[in-house]
Amino acid sequence: MVRQSSYELIIGNVIETLPKKALERRFNLIIADPPFGISFNKSSHEYGSIDYDLYEDNFTPESYFQFSKEWINVCYEALTDDGSLYIISGWTNLQFILNAIKTTDFHLLNHAIWHFSWGVYTKRRFTTSHYHILLLVKNRKKYTFFKQKHYDEDVFFWPEYNRGNDPHRIKGHPCQLPIVLLDKLIRTSSKPSDLIGDVFSGSGGTILAARIAGRDVVGFEIRKEYVSIIHHKARFGKSIEFMVNQSSLDDYL
Repeated sequence: MVRQSSYELIIGNVIETLPKKALERRFNLIIADPPFGISFNKSSHEYGSIDYDLYEDNFTPESYFQFSKEWINVCYEALTDDGSLYIISGWTNLQFILNAIKTTDFHLLNHAIWHFSWGVYTKRRFTTSHYHILLLVKNRKKYTFFKQKHYDEDVFFWPEYNRGNDPHRIKGHPCQLPIVLLDKLIRTSSKPSDLIGDVFSGSGGTILAARIAGRDVVGFEIRKEYVSIIHHKARFGKSIEFMVNQSSLDDYL
């Protein structure tokens, strides 16, 4: 019989809710796709559509640094002693995240890049077509890491899955990561039945990826408006079979 992983969504400020949940069971892996702090322009791209509900994304440099310090430190305390944290970030405020990491006891193991073959056209500068992915570990000598291929480089690219044409994107949330990317992170840095934390849950993509990979998962989201979106994308109330490897992910989705 295939084990069904447990899943849960908690609404509230993650800086307050994550420590409380960690008292019950600490997390083996946390994935964070925090607000980029770039003040979405509602007239640009799909963000001007009534089908998308924008979240608060206004920060000063000082407030973004302080915000980053707080939530990253909370994640550190919520992880098991051999736990890991992935942070996905754009380039605009990456410096503040990197500086915030220096205030913690995390070790920065990798600074990877997800390259996507799409970007908003720019006339007088290069088109941005990548995100940064930081892999942090609590213990440099003891952490979970399963390479997904023999020569697993720190630049990820799926031509059929990018910011512009992700086939699993749904309406409602303006910033969604492809399931193949989240699946790779989860299978690399956790084991079946491990507990995954999906902080800044957004559309619920990490919850879905964790369920497919057979991991227990808890999502954290501050905005009640995204609950129905998360329930829809992560298939709350529906059975999901654990997939042994990523090769069958496309057929499943």
